[in-house]
Amino acid sequence: MNPHRLKYLVLALSCVAPLIAIATDATHDEMQRDPAIQKMVRAMDDASTWYHPDLYGEFAGVRRYMNKDYSGAMKYFEIGAYYADKLSQLSIGLMYVNGEGVAKDPVTGYAWLELAAERDYPEFVATRDRVKATLTPDEMQRARGIHDTLALRYADTVAKPRMETQLALGKMEITGSHLGALGNIVHARSKDNCSGANIIGNQVVPEAGCGGDAIYAEARWQPEKYFASRDAQWKATVTVGDIAPGGDSSAKPDAKPDDKH
Repeated sequence: MNPHRLKYLVLALSCVAPLIAIATDATHDEMQRDPAIQKMVRAMDDASTWYHPDLYGEFAGVRRYMNKDYSGAMKYFEIGAYYADKLSQLSIGLMYVNGEGVAKDPVTGYAWLELAAERDYPEFVATRDRVKATLTPDEMQRARGIHDTLALRYADTVAKPRMETQLALGKMEITGSHLGALGNIVHARSKDNCSGANIIGNQVVPEAGCGGDAIYAEARWQPEKYFASRDAQWKATVTVGDIAPGGDSSAKPDAKPDDKH
């Protein structure tokens, strides 16, 4: 096994700083057993993603990736990507580079990483550029064509308005109602041992079924503030390992949500 094969895991480095770590298979298994990482994954599983399909796709994708269900992770990351989640787009790109859940295809991977770097998050840009350095001029030309096609569906110009629509619909449902069930989420406290909210990265995410002030926070529903809070997650440090050579086949996952958050 190539000890520098590019792999990644999304985890909470602390309560305020997310990290993308590159690991070998052995390190991946160690991370699966790490209590802090398991705590983060449980927080994702407990989080309310009602009217937040970006988080729904991201969190479900991470949980499946942690269990090495790469095809399932790809499906859910595609949902997050559709709703402007840059981590999901980055994840798809790296999975193509690795050949996880799809045939190894660094050209398509680079196209996704270019989308993920659209907001100039420094670490995302660095990851994109590291992959770019492994591509030939002909591969770069193909990658640009793939990127332009993907951008029609996933770039911020089209994906952010979709997310804004979801936020507006959710805000309408919770406005003036702090009791009872709305849609398929219960805002009133409905389970024991609620903390009310979890910190994932540096973002406060309400706990499903627990109610609390976090579910009504303006920054959760006002698009400008919401996107600002999401962008703030990616001002931390990223460690990237060497890139292994890859092939050039591609695949497109089908993505339909089935989780209940």
